[in-house]
Amino acid sequence: MKSIKIFLGIYFLIFFSCSLHEKSCGEIVRKYVQDDNYFFAMKAFGGNSDADDVYGDVEITKEIYESYDIGDEYCVD
Repeated sequence: MKSIKIFLGIYFLIFFSCSLHEKSCGEIVRKYVQDDNYFFAMKAFGGNSDADDVYGDVEITKEIYESYDIGDEYCVD
């Protein structure tokens, strides 16, 4: 019985630690610069088909800004 508790504890620890490191990805729908800060406006992937699209902005570096185009997929850590 004790070994089952240890196994389940390790299993849940691994399961939750892996799920915390997932990346959020989305399609870049707009790029803009505001006050010398670079941003992507993104449409989030995932969710169910009944839900409306989810949009969000993410601040990125100039190098990343210049290396992606509208319509590309970008993932945030």
